[in-house]
Amino acid sequence: MPRHPLNPYYAWIAAGIALVILYGSFYPFGFFLHHDPRGPLGVLIESGFHSSRDDVVANILLYIPLGFFAACALEKRVIAAVFEAILAGFALSLFVEVVQYYDIGRFQELTDICSNTLGALLGALAAGVARRRVFSVYLALILVCWFGSRCYPASQPASSIPALDLYRYLAAWLAVGLMIETLCGAARSRAVLPLFLAGSLLLRAFAVYTEPAEIAGGAAAVLLWSGLLWRVRARATIAAALFVALVILLALAPFHFSAIPHAFSWVPFRSFLETPTGTAIRVFFEKAFLYGGMIWLLVRAGLSIGTAAALGATLVFCLRLVQVYLPGRSAEITDAILLLMLAAMMKLTTLASLLPSE
Repeated sequence: MPRHPLNPYYAWIAAGIALVILYGSFYPFGFFLHHDPRGPLGVLIESGFHSSRDDVVANILLYIPLGFFAACALEKRVIAAVFEAILAGFALSLFVEVVQYYDIGRFQELTDICSNTLGALLGALAAGVARRRVFSVYLALILVCWFGSRCYPASQPASSIPALDLYRYLAAWLAVGLMIETLCGAARSRAVLPLFLAGSLLLRAFAVYTEPAEIAGGAAAVLLWSGLLWRVRARATIAAALFVALVILLALAPFHFSAIPHAFSWVPFRSFLETPTGTAIRVFFEKAFLYGGMIWLLVRAGLSIGTAAALGATLVFCLRLVQVYLPGRSAEITDAILLLMLAAMMKLTTLASLLPSE
C-alpha cells in the first residue's frame, strides 16, 4: 500500500491540542498595547529562569501530547518526524511567549520555552518508540492518566465517606483490569494487573501517601478480576455499569444539598486555569481518566463512540447542573467539554489506526 505523507487524524488531534494550549496560555484574553522599549523579544531574553517546580512540570506535561501526536501525524522516518515535532513545539511555545507580552497578567519566561520544548521532545520520542507497538494509542494514554493521577506529588485528603473511597478504587481498578486485558490479553491481565497495582501503590507511597481505601479497593479489584471476572462474558458491561455509577457518585458527593443554588460557569476550563498548578495537574489526570475511561468502557460494552459520547456528555452536564446545589463544588461546562474532546480523540485515533502506514 502507498504510504501517506501525513496522517490527517493524528494531525487533527495535534491541532486541537495546540488550540487548547493557546486558549490556556492567553486566558482571560486581556490584551493591551505594551510600550516597553525593549519589545517582546527583549523582555523575553531578559526574563531569566524563575519558574516553580509545578510550573515547569505543567509546561512539560502540556506539550508532551502535542509532540506525541505531531510525530505520529508525520508519516516519515522516525528521526525526521521527531525533529519536526520538536520544532513545532518550540515554534508554538515561542509564539505564545511573544504574544503574552501583550496579555495583562502574563509573564514571559525563558523557562517556559525550555520546558515546553522538552515536553515536545519527550512526546515525540514516545511516539517514535510506540510506533506500530501500541495496539491502542487512546487506551494507553488513558492508562497513563490514571498512573499520573496516582503518582503526581500533590496532597489529596481522603473524602469523608470511606465507603465511597473504597468503591472508587474498586471500580477504577476493575476498569484498569479490562483495559490491560485489551492491551495484553485476558490471561496475561491476571498477572499484569497486580504488578500495575503494586507499582502504583509503591510510587504513590514515595510521592505522597497511600490511602487504606486504595490498598483495600485495589486488592479487592485484583482478586475479583484475577479470580473470576476475567473470564465472565459480560465483564465489559459490568465494569462499565460500575464505572458510570462511580462518575455519578463522585459528582454528587458529599450529598449535602443547599436550597439556594450558586452560579453555573459557562467558561471552559476556568477551574483548571484558576486553581494552583499542582492541584490542577492532578485533577486533570483524574478527570481525563474518569471521562475518557467511561467513554471507552461504554464502547467496549457495545455502544458506538457517538452514542457513548452523547450519553456521557448529557450525563456529565446534568450532574454539573445539579452541582449548583452542592456547596463547595465547581459547577461548570468544563467536564462535558473535556469528555467530548476525549471522545473525539478516541474516534480520531481509531480512524488513524485504519490508515495504511506503508
